[in-house]
Parts: sequence; structure tokens; C-alpha cells
Amino acid sequence: MYDDSEIRKVIQDYFDTGYDAVPGIAETMHDKALLYSFEGNKPEGELRIWDKETFVGIATSVGHGYPRFEEITSIDFTGPNAAVARVKVRVQDTLFTDILSFMRLDGRWWIMAKVFYGQPWEV
Repeated sequence: MYDDSEIRKVIQDYFDTGYDAVPGIAETMHDKALLYSFEGNKPEGELRIWDKETFVGIATSVGHGYPRFEEITSIDFTGPNAAVARVKVRVQDTLFTDILSFMRLDGRWWIMAKVFYGQPWEV
């Protein structure tokens, strides 16, 4: 069993950025991170791939001030320096489920990949 406290801290920084417009999302993702989803968030849409810089530009331009919802569903280690987390986070009127892949490089944990899909937020 590995200690997941450092990964939880990175995830919390990732969550906080989404709600508070803090530029820290760039500090949670490795420079070589890639993000995957469907065009237009539709399952029949084309595969969409973003690099970190593009995603950070989009994420920091999203309006803020909506009610918070965030949840770490699971964290699983594949070894001492690699892990996967499943999280849920509300962004405006969409509830996203994110699968975050982590690697420990240069003495810290980084998000290396994100696969995500959103569904309408239901009150």
C-alpha cells in the first residue's frame, strides 16, 4: 500500500483551480500531459486531444462562481511512481468524470493524462 496524500493534494489543487480561477491548473499537469475527450462532449463525436497549454487556456477562460461539487472516487497505484485517479467535478452546468493518470517525476506527482466526459448537472 502506498501513501496517496501527495496525489490527493495535487487533485485538490486541480479542483480549486476550476472554481477559483487560480492559474494553478498548469502546475498540476506535466508539460507533456495530454487530455482526451469527444468533440462537443458527445459520445458519437470525434476524438479530441488537447495538449496542456491548449487545455489550460480553455480551463482558465471558463466562467467561475457556480456551486462547487467535487469528489475523489478512487486512487489506484500501479507502482510506487504511477497511479490512476477517478474524480468528479462540476464545471458550470456539467458534471465531469475525469480519469487522471499520474507519474512521480523529479520528486513530485504530475497529472500526465486526462480522459474525461461530461453529463448535464442535475439539481
